[in-house]
Amino acid sequence: MISGIDLSDKNGTADWPQFGNGDVNFVFIKASEALDSIDPMYDTNMENAQKYGILAGAYHWLHPSLHVGQQAQTFLNTVGNFKGLLPPVVCLETHRTSLTEMDKNVHTFLDLLESALNVKPIIYTSESYWKTYLPESDWGCEFPLWLDKPGSIWPSQMWPWAGWTFWQYSYQARLPGIATNLGLNWFNGSITELKTMVIQ
Repeated sequence: MISGIDLSDKNGTADWPQFGNGDVNFVFIKASEALDSIDPMYDTNMENAQKYGILAGAYHWLHPSLHVGQQAQTFLNTVGNFKGLLPPVVCLETHRTSLTEMDKNVHTFLDLLESALNVKPIIYTSESYWKTYLPESDWGCEFPLWLDKPGSIWPSQMWPWAGWTFWQYSYQARLPGIATNLGLNWFNGSITELKTMVIQ
């Protein structure tokens, strides 16, 4: 397995030389949230990831009750050029709407990204969130799963996926050069396999 982190403005200004040449092989960086909220650290974090040769991807924190077309456009505009990046990520945590709207809006958001970029987006979510708010959404397995499940025990299978692609096993970890707690993740594969996910 390959180790990586995720970053947002909540982590402040990172001192990349302290960890940029170590065991951080990939990083997912928050780009946007809701209708028009842009992460103020996105550009800096993405520039540093590329400077230090760390595979990077961008994520959007989805508010399913808000207009998903506008959210998709905000995300796409914020990132701009996705070439050379890992597939885009939709974060599904905390925010929700009715079950009918959840299924329709989340799927629509994913389809909009896939149509724009010709790549399957990654879904970041927890088992409890998916079971509670998307209990009939068997289409989820069409997209790679980034599982939010802190702990040291290998996660069991989560419906409707056969397995996970990324696993956030801690979100209260510390690394040199980052002043706050951050997420630590595993990629379920080799560095070669991870590189094949990069958008060409």
